[in-house]
Amino acid sequence: MLSVGAKGASRIGGVLLFGLGVLAPLAAQTQQEAAGSIGLLNGHAQVSGAGVPAHALSKGDTIYGGDLVETGAASYAMIRFSDQGTALLRPNTSFKVEKYHAAPATMAAGGSATPAPLAVAAAQPESVFLRLLKGGFRGVSGLIAHADYSHYSVTTPVATMGVRGTDYELVMCEETCQADPTVLDALPPGENPAGGVVSGVNEGSIVVTSSTGHTMTLSAGQYGITLVDGTQYLLRALPAFLENGGAAAAGGGIAAGGANAASSAAGGSALASGG
Repeated sequence: MLSVGAKGASRIGGVLLFGLGVLAPLAAQTQQEAAGSIGLLNGHAQVSGAGVPAHALSKGDTIYGGDLVETGAASYAMIRFSDQGTALLRPNTSFKVEKYHAAPATMAAGGSATPAPLAVAAAQPESVFLRLLKGGFRGVSGLIAHADYSHYSVTTPVATMGVRGTDYELVMCEETCQADPTVLDALPPGENPAGGVVSGVNEGSIVVTSSTGHTMTLSAGQYGITLVDGTQYLLRALPAFLENGGAAAAGGGIAAGGANAASSAAGGSALASGG
């Protein structure tokens, strides 16, 4: 019989624990469903989630449910979801795919060949639940939202947004937003837009519900802002910080073709950096 001393047992135990430590993040990620992939990347972006530490993204990389995607300064990243939806992240954005599940039929219609784990596919309804923590993005809802609007939503620190078959924009009100004349003109004296969220619609409509229960419905061509205290105001026009495009907001720092590439991929105007 082979005998293992105390030191040997300790060493073996250490090796096993190390192996488990390496495999655990990989196992955790394989339990998450693939939500989509990076279809466009201009500049720098990173991803973390499911026990996997933050690492740089490249075009074509898979994004999983639970992943947090962060873009750098003067950088754009587009997530193409398996149900044909998209999210084009602006510079300096933190964006989480909170929960994602697409049925095999939806994924096939969307051109994706990556199946969900069978146990997950059987237990969950289709869903796209996103969270904007910082910055902003332009989103186009896909097949899941078109089949049932209630299965798609975006949460921000001050409001939750639902869609009605939509091409929309959400941007946290940071530096450039706080000095925007269109934003300031919409607010009563003394109101501060800092920390609020600007929302707008290019096609379709959205319903924005504040943390205090106020609701604002926006249709194509309309923009509004939800403040930290839950109050909401309709903007009279497209805010200049959105209209000027990403190159102006970044001081010309976007790599050649970056803003135009982002615009073309999103099917509309170039995007500004978050707030």
